[in-house]
Amino acid sequence: MPTENERKYVLSDPAAVRALWAPEDWSEIRQGYLPGDARIRRQTRDGVASDSFTYKIAAAGRLIEIETAMTEPRDFDDLWPLTNRRIHKRRRTELDRHGLQWDIDLLLGPTGACYFAVAECEMPEAMDAPPDVLPALAPHIAYAVPRERQGEFVNSRLADPGYAASLTF
Repeated sequence: MPTENERKYVLSDPAAVRALWAPEDWSEIRQGYLPGDARIRRQTRDGVASDSFTYKIAAAGRLIEIETAMTEPRDFDDLWPLTNRRIHKRRRTELDRHGLQWDIDLLLGPTGACYFAVAECEMPEAMDAPPDVLPALAPHIAYAVPRERQGEFVNSRLADPGYAASLTF
């Protein structure tokens, strides 16, 4: 099972970050959290939706992430009303020159305005930090989240715009 190992970076100027890539390069995500530690996600790009179910659990000093595709759209539709926290965001995924995956998320409020922007770098289990920041994002890094504060910047908590606004860094 894969160990989740990522570093997070709070971004400034979401409009400038969004302008780094063409509008069609961004996908739309609707994500909801089920009771317990599971989430469902519908990611739409170019009019095509794909759904997934994810469960994360801490075990033996690591965070294990189990993710599977949901092939029946009705499964997502049936589970969505059971979610107790929801997030709507735009996402751009990039690979850096080291082959590391960067997910750039612009979290959107009810009116569609961005209330928080964050990037995550997915890394192999033994890596502590990426060798360098994705060059396009470097001028927009407002805060490199230290390991001991990663839990404050998880999407399940950032789903609350008031909570996101209260973060200090």
